[in-house]
Amino acid sequence: MTVDQCGGIDILVSNAAVNPFFGNIMDSTEDVWDKILSVNVKSAFLLTKLVVPHMEKRGGGNVIFVSSVAALGPYSVSKTALLGLTKALAPELAQSNIRVNCVAPGIIKTRFSSAVRTQTHTRALGV
Repeated sequence: MTVDQCGGIDILVSNAAVNPFFGNIMDSTEDVWDKILSVNVKSAFLLTKLVVPHMEKRGGGNVIFVSSVAALGPYSVSKTALLGLTKALAPELAQSNIRVNCVAPGIIKTRFSSAVRTQTHTRALGV
């Protein structure tokens, strides 16, 4: 639909994320890991795979993954995986004039980050 309505794709910003679990990593379940990795990492790759042919047709483009430097638990692992995906895709897609970058902001005060902010604050106090 984007190609039809806008004529092409120049940039992809992949910012999808879920975090259905808060707590110690060893207390998380396989279902939690499947959900987090599927949404936070796999979807970023699959979406990139879908848009790259359209960027190649236009002579290049930009892919930006949004990671995090302030995450905890399995969510943190998924956001670190995006750094690895960036490192793996950047040289491969450079041949098609497609830049791949990753930004990793700290905690931004939102409802989504409230549990992380609480856990981070608690750990900082040594509680």
